[in-house]
Amino acid sequence: MDHLNYPIIIYPCDEGGFVAEVPALKGCLAQGETLTEALEELDIVKQLWLETARKHEKKLPDVNNAIEKVKALSYSGSA
Repeated sequence: MDHLNYPIIIYPCDEGGFVAEVPALKGCLAQGETLTEALEELDIVKQLWLETARKHEKKLPDVNNAIEKVKALSYSGSA
C-alpha cells in the first residue's frame, strides 16, 4: 500500500452521494453513495493511478506542492 498523503477534496453530488478527488493526480476521482464509500473507492483509484505512473516511469507530483495548491484554493474560496 502506498502512503503518499496527497490532499483530497470531497463534495456532495446534487443527485446524492459524494465525489472525492486527488487534484494533484489528474483524473483521480471516485464516487460513492456515502462518504465512506467515496473515500474507499478513491483509495483504490489512487493506488492504481500511482502504480500506472510508476510503471510508465512518470514523475509523481510533489506532495508538499500539492498541499500548498489545495490550501491556496481553499483560502481563495473562503473570502
